[in-house]
Amino acid sequence: MGSEGAAQAPWRPFLAAVCALAAVGALGLLATAYVALRTSQGLSLDRAAANAVSSPQLVLNRLYDGLSRVSVGSVAISLLVCVTLAVMRRRFDLALGAVVIIGGADLTTQILKNDLFRPVDVGQGPNSLPSGHTTVALSIALAAVVVAPSAWRSMVAIGVSATAALVGVALVLGRWHRPSDVIAATFVCVVWAAVGLLAAALVRHRPPVVAPKVSVHVGALIGASMVGGLLVSWGVRPEAGLRDLGLGILSLGSIGLACAVSIAAVAYIADRHLG
Repeated sequence: MGSEGAAQAPWRPFLAAVCALAAVGALGLLATAYVALRTSQGLSLDRAAANAVSSPQLVLNRLYDGLSRVSVGSVAISLLVCVTLAVMRRRFDLALGAVVIIGGADLTTQILKNDLFRPVDVGQGPNSLPSGHTTVALSIALAAVVVAPSAWRSMVAIGVSATAALVGVALVLGRWHRPSDVIAATFVCVVWAAVGLLAAALVRHRPPVVAPKVSVHVGALIGASMVGGLLVSWGVRPEAGLRDLGLGILSLGSIGLACAVSIAAVAYIADRHLG
C-alpha cells in the first residue's frame, strides 16, 4: 500500500499543473469569445484597439511577406522537425506530445472559427476568431519547448516566443485580425499544450519526475520584449491621442505577454515533470 502511494505521488503535482493549464486556457477562450463576439462593448473596443497603432508601409510589406509563409507546408515541416528532434533523443513520449499540440490546436481553431463561433453583429463579416496564423505559430512554439532538451529550453523559448509574438502583432498591424482573435488563439494553444503534456506523460514507462528546483523561463519574456523593441525601431507608433496610446499598448502588449507566459508555463511544466 505504501509503495503504491509513493508511485502515485509524482502524478499529483503533474496532474494539478496540467489541469490548471487546461482550465486557464478553456476559461480564457470562453471569456474572450463571449466578450469579443457577443457584447457590443467588446466588439467596439476590439475594433478600436485594432486601429490604434499604425506602421510604415515598408514594415507592413515585410510583415505581409512573413505571414504569407505560414502554410500547411510550413506546419508540416515544423512538426517533422519537432518529432525528429524528440526521436533523436529517444523521447517518443515528447514526439507524441508535439503531434498532439500542433494537430489538436490547429484543428480546433478551424472548427471554432468556421463552425461554432458566431459574432452577434453579423454585419461585420465572417468570423475570424480564433486566429489560424497565431495558432500555427504558437502551437509550433509550444511543441518546440516541449521536445527541446532541458538545457536548451531557455534559449529555444527566446526564439519561439519572439516568433510567435511577432506573428500575432503582425496580424493586428496588418489588419488581418483583431487583438481578440490572437488572444483567443493563444488560449486554444494553451489547452492543447496541457493535453499534449498529459499524452506524453501517459506513454512514459515511469511516472513523471518532480524536479525540486526548476527556474521560471524568463527567456520567453525576453523574446517577446525583443519584438517590442524591434517594432519601435521599425517605426510602429500609436495613432494621435492618449486613448490610442493606451489601446495600442493594451492590444500589442497583451499579445506579447500572452505568448510569453504560455510558453514559459509549458516550459516550466516540461522541465519539472518530463525532463
